[in-house]
Amino acid sequence: MTTLSITALAKSFRAGTPECSATASVLRNVHLTLWPGEIVALEGARGSGKSTLLRCAAGMLRPDSGAILWFGSRSLPHGTVAYLSARGGEAPGALHSQLARALAQRARLLLLDAPSSLGPFERTIVNTLLRRAARTGCCALIASDDDDHDLVAAAFVARTVTLEHGVLTQRRKRSAARIAASSPAARARSSARSTYGRSLRSPQ
Repeated sequence: MTTLSITALAKSFRAGTPECSATASVLRNVHLTLWPGEIVALEGARGSGKSTLLRCAAGMLRPDSGAILWFGSRSLPHGTVAYLSARGGEAPGALHSQLARALAQRARLLLLDAPSSLGPFERTIVNTLLRRAARTGCCALIASDDDDHDLVAAAFVARTVTLEHGVLTQRRKRSAARIAASSPAARARSSARSTYGRSLRSPQ
């Protein structure tokens, strides 16, 4: 069973003054499926709609059209999905504290917004928690800016999806099932061989 299944999702917002009837399309025909134990990086420029997509996936925003299934159901199971943000004005507390609390409450789908703003120390803690969560079947969608190369190259990230002009494109990186089942050393070797299809020499 999938953890999250998004089909033909679209979302727009009213633009201009309150009297104006114009709308701005943020998401267009988005399709995305996440599986248990899969960690997916969501890339995109600032303002590309990453936060909007995460909030729709968290049930915080209602899409204009399309369907969202959580664990095979149209109803969002209570306590199983956690939206965590490092952006200003969001839930208080460092992101790693929010993440640890969500895992303690047995969340099964983690939606992390803006980890590119994290410092090196907090990023290390967050990455450690994510690796542990993936081994238990927890799934995560992590949104960050285009220049966050550390996240994209992380050994535990199964694949990368890119949001541009409201359209989502997907790039297969590695097998999520194989990553979840393999040892840390095997995951590192797999990452070295197959990151973005480049042939790299594995460490001896």
